[in-house]
Amino acid sequence: MGSVDQQPDFTILTPCAILGYGYRSDHFWLGVDKFRPSAIIVDAGSTDGGPYKLGLNKMTCGRESYVRDLRPMLQACYHRKIKVLISSAGGDGSNKHVAEMLDIIREVATTENFSFKVATINTNLDREAVKNKIKNDQIHPCGPVPDLRTEDVDNAVEIVGQMGVAPFLSALQNDPDIILSGRSYDPAPFAAYCLHRGADPGVAWYLGKIMECGAFCAVPKGRVMVGTVRKSSFDLTPVSPFERCTPVSVAAHTLYEKTRPDRLPGPGGILNLDGARYEALEDGRTVRVSGAQFEPSRTYQVKLEGVEKLGHRTIFIGGIRDPILISQIDEFLEAARKYTQKLFPELDRDPGCQLKFQVYGKNAVMGPLEPNYQDAAHEIGILGEVVAPTPEKSHAIANNVRASILHMPYKGQMATAGNFASPLSPHEQDAGGVFRWNIYHLMDLSRGEEVYLFPVTHLEIPCSDKTTAPVEPAHYTPEELQEFVNGRPEPIIPKSVPSGEVRMMDIAKIVRSKNAGPFELTLDIMFDSWEVYQRVKSANVLTNEVICQLYRVDQSDILTNMYFDPAMAWKTTIKRPWEQGSIGERDTLGTQQYAPLLYLKVPPVAS
Repeated sequence: MGSVDQQPDFTILTPCAILGYGYRSDHFWLGVDKFRPSAIIVDAGSTDGGPYKLGLNKMTCGRESYVRDLRPMLQACYHRKIKVLISSAGGDGSNKHVAEMLDIIREVATTENFSFKVATINTNLDREAVKNKIKNDQIHPCGPVPDLRTEDVDNAVEIVGQMGVAPFLSALQNDPDIILSGRSYDPAPFAAYCLHRGADPGVAWYLGKIMECGAFCAVPKGRVMVGTVRKSSFDLTPVSPFERCTPVSVAAHTLYEKTRPDRLPGPGGILNLDGARYEALEDGRTVRVSGAQFEPSRTYQVKLEGVEKLGHRTIFIGGIRDPILISQIDEFLEAARKYTQKLFPELDRDPGCQLKFQVYGKNAVMGPLEPNYQDAAHEIGILGEVVAPTPEKSHAIANNVRASILHMPYKGQMATAGNFASPLSPHEQDAGGVFRWNIYHLMDLSRGEEVYLFPVTHLEIPCSDKTTAPVEPAHYTPEELQEFVNGRPEPIIPKSVPSGEVRMMDIAKIVRSKNAGPFELTLDIMFDSWEVYQRVKSANVLTNEVICQLYRVDQSDILTNMYFDPAMAWKTTIKRPWEQGSIGERDTLGTQQYAPLLYLKVPPVAS
């Protein structure tokens, strides 16, 4: 039996984790029909892809993907009178992408003959205002980054501020049909709508933290999620009949992409989850969440994001199968580098002119974190990356490097026709501009700045044909409805774990890695029984010393190492050893850095 709480006030539906990534339209409409949401909210932003979005003014997804995802949402907005909130337009949330996304909304509205009241929120920040904040010591590093300098502000292509709930609350006062915002803290539109409807701040922010990722907290991971919100609690139900939420799966989502799971800082405060409670409801698919507390900070802060251009990138790829060359590949590539430096003396002497090699089959994915870097492979792949001030210079250097790798001699060489298997023609590929995050900082705000730094504009999109009223079409087939009614989640079967010594991959349910912002890497291990979790916890095999040994990092590189009982999970967060999405990137999203944990030995059960 569920805990006693007041009757549901309202429901929110989110179709997916990021607008443009797609979702099943039949599940969307079945969710709309069953749960009758008062708002459809979706986030469109992330730093995961790297700094190129701000640098190149390039949206995360193609226009066709946005049209596809927006059409059902706008149909529901018009025909069912459901509000639509979209944050971080285009991925980076720049003013340009707010305008571009508004144009896509106009396109769909014109095609469907819809009319809407729209509020847009811009988030680009004035450079002089940011410089004044630097002078007044009101900007601070966000994570392991250096202090912000005025020259960083000048060098930035664009600067956006990650707004909180205040601009959304301001926009909601005019009762728009659609709110389209620039860069936003991912949970903010969800939290703002909940606060607008009277929910407690802890409820609002925690629901936002979970729902901004769609149905990622479901088992199996899904897309469309519904939140049923009360003043002091909320319920989470995945729309797909084949998915379920469990108390552990919901609690575990607080680890995702975060430095630590129990304290989640955001604009205006910190979400404290020490008192959070997770209760499975009778339907076997819904979890009720309560007890989270939002603690306002003394100083309201927003995160700044900005990027600077480093140069132009050209890449080439190829393979090597010769075991003689593979055995001396590091020395060979260094010789190719030195030869190229004689042809181009500026190479590697300036940050804007660099050569990087990634050797797949050796340590391309993990680089300095790789513990097995000396293991030999029967074949290797080489990605060569050249960055230079101009496309012409970048291509010229890449061409010479590749030719050197193809024809340079090496000790014990037997094959003299060529050393390098090139799969592409032309062999060198233009990869465009390359950027780095040069602004990732927290800015102190004075009272009222959390609103007026992010201006709200109200406008109307008229219908294209006033003589014809749009007719709502059917949204799913009888077969899809039948599947929805009859579908059931598969049973969750815990792992069978032997009592003797085991590897972590044999005892854990989930082992994963992910960025926690552009400058941190976080690693999670989760278990599916309290007994197994306690066995690992008491074995003391996940200490700082073990992490240092596994990942070849120093103690000072470890930012978090902790257990999180509500999710039966362990987490560590370390400094990223290379800049995310920039020169020499190995794993932009950080999703393949967990492998060393798989082989960690867990001792036998104590007798």
